Amino acid sequence: METSVYIHIPFCRAKCYYCDFLSFAYSATNFSPRDYVRALIKELSIRGQQLSDAGIMVSTLYIGGGTPTALPTVELATLLDNCHRYLPLSSPEWTVEANPGTITPELVKLLGQAGVNRISLGVQDLDDHRLALLGRLHTAARAQQAFLLCQDSFPSVSLDIMAALPGQTEAQLLTTLATVCDWAPQHLSVYGLKVEEGTPLATQVASGHLQLPDEDETLAMFLSGRQFLQAQGYQHYEIANFAQTGHRSLHNQTYWHNHPYLGLGLGAHSYWQGRRLENTCQPELYLQQLAMGQLPLAVSHAVTREQEMEDTMMLGLRLLSGVRFDVFQARFQQDLRHVFAKEIKHLLALGAIVTDNTAIRLSEAGLPVANLVFAEFLR
Repeated sequence: METSVYIHIPFCRAKCYYCDFLSFAYSATNFSPRDYVRALIKELSIRGQQLSDAGIMVSTLYIGGGTPTALPTVELATLLDNCHRYLPLSSPEWTVEANPGTITPELVKLLGQAGVNRISLGVQDLDDHRLALLGRLHTAARAQQAFLLCQDSFPSVSLDIMAALPGQTEAQLLTTLATVCDWAPQHLSVYGLKVEEGTPLATQVASGHLQLPDEDETLAMFLSGRQFLQAQGYQHYEIANFAQTGHRSLHNQTYWHNHPYLGLGLGAHSYWQGRRLENTCQPELYLQQLAMGQLPLAVSHAVTREQEMEDTMMLGLRLLSGVRFDVFQARFQQDLRHVFAKEIKHLLALGAIVTDNTAIRLSEAGLPVANLVFAEFLR
């Protein structure tokens, strides 16, 4: 048996203006990276022992944040070493998220020697003015330098790009995509900007200081960006994700197939043994509970069979391949065409999904309104 593990690093050099993730700028917290990594290693040892006892190997390992590569070098090296020490690794796809401004030759060497084989670089944009509006610390030139440092050291390099940014046009997005495609990354994630309540960006938008593209402009960016990337040979395999052959994110497919995974670290989520789990978001409590040898769980609730089927549909339909009838039947001993007959009939009438003898999937018309499709399966 195999599973996936996510490890959360909540530290950043500075917090981006659009970010509402559980993360802290070093300048805004007294929370010590050394103390955090020490507690995280304790959680690694507990969870790793549970996996080993159950004969479960870790096939994908993802270290995200925050900015994992903003950790002090000694703490990052200690964490990487202890992943090997405590987790039953099975030649995993091992991803680390990185901010371009943190990439150095020394860091690349450290990660490569540890066994990291996939880097996810948060490039976001290649316009220095818009990068500054987002609170990003790197420039377009620094992003390219970071990519060049990574491309010869890791089998897969993924770039995050954002669309529908303040003042951004469709032509500007296509220019950014054309530039990064010239770099030839193995994977691209293209996300529309979401303005989260309570962030500095939300305040600027509400006050009128920043203007976002409207719905029609945002849709045009999605469609033209998708068409361009496919023409460059990238496979559109999930709503926001594009990959060269053989470079799809195995870790994220664990989530989209609604398979079990473990999340470690402050505020991390897990889907494990039929339960949705959430670690505490309070740093002091996280440290205290692990110091006592206790898992830092704040939320634990059982997932009913009906909820599991709903989740499987909502997550699985994010994939362009959709949800296969035979896989659903094997998992639940039920035909999804019967379980969700009403929802499927309604969505087919709207033209938002298509079906054949093997699967149900989003249609071309359904892709831009995917969230409305997903909501149909939430009872």
